[in-house]
Amino acid sequence: MILVRPLEITLIILALTLVACSDHGNAQVSHADATQRSVNIGYGILRATLKDERHLKTIRLTKTIVTFKSISEPTRRIIDDIAQTSSTALEELEQLASLSPAIIFDAERGGQIEQMTRDALRITTVKEFLASKDEFEVIFLISQTQALRFISHLTKELSVIEINAKRKEWLGRLSYQYEQLYLRVISRLKIA
Repeated sequence: MILVRPLEITLIILALTLVACSDHGNAQVSHADATQRSVNIGYGILRATLKDERHLKTIRLTKTIVTFKSISEPTRRIIDDIAQTSSTALEELEQLASLSPAIIFDAERGGQIEQMTRDALRITTVKEFLASKDEFEVIFLISQTQALRFISHLTKELSVIEINAKRKEWLGRLSYQYEQLYLRVISRLKIA
């Protein structure tokens, strides 16, 4: 019986080791799933933000038509550059989304409350832009400092956890582009 005891202990240790390895594998899969979910959420937020930013030129044109007041040429160029950069980035994101691992844009984000908040913010922002007279440029530029800095940091953080090399490189370039746009807006604010 003395010989059986070490055998039982050995079998128990072996069984526990197998269970621990099995749980460790599940933990790794679970961690990978959680990371990919975070990536999908981040890309969903990026996509929604780029969709908003690509319409800046339309907002600018609407403001001019409604108020019969144009904005300065330097601010017009910044608005159009942000809109064009965002439109191009959105197209590139849609193309890159199919690379492995594929991006699932409809991943759970903030749900209904996030959408309601985004919609309310859009309406408020458009009303402010259209109602403002002489201060349109300043209000616009201030709002863009927040949006551009957000995109710059979001893309930078996504690049840290992105495992696809092509998307990782694209995110790095995009972060730089939006940081440069941010600096242009800050520079323009100093003059305006």
